[in-house]
Amino acid sequence: MTIGPIFLIGYRCTGKTTTGKYLAKLLGRPFMDTDRLLESSAGTTITRMVDARGWDYFRREETRTLLTLDLSSGPVVATGGGIILAQENRRFIRRNGIAVWLTADAATIMDRLASDTATADSRPVFTDASLEQETKNTLNTREPLYRELASLTINTADHTPEAAAETIKRELIKETQK
Repeated sequence: MTIGPIFLIGYRCTGKTTTGKYLAKLLGRPFMDTDRLLESSAGTTITRMVDARGWDYFRREETRTLLTLDLSSGPVVATGGGIILAQENRRFIRRNGIAVWLTADAATIMDRLASDTATADSRPVFTDASLEQETKNTLNTREPLYRELASLTINTADHTPEAAAETIKRELIKETQK
């Protein structure tokens, strides 16, 4: 069995981009980040896009970005945290590769959000709730979707990005040997 593209899914600040870069290097594959690709094609940040055009517009552009990826090289793809909200996106990921869910508890996510200087530009707020309440509510909504799509789950609160990438590689090798 050959493993095609690897899609890293999970909430904000669970390490999809950082782990993805390490994993791509370990596997000798290209790395793609759907959020960065979308920002590059739009010529603006996600926060500015959402502020100017709204969440519905952003979600449509996020789907367009995913569906137009060149997957011929079997890349490691870090996806936006909410990409799993659209059934079309979940179908695309399932049909074209393997989904690896990077997860962390709400406290770890909030600590990472608070310490990440890119948060303001790349991670717009969803609601008027506190960061803690917004994180918990959003995780409750999304976790069943992540769980349903994932072939493999890694808790990044327990792993450095390097260790998470090594674990993913090891588990994927096991899958190919079945």
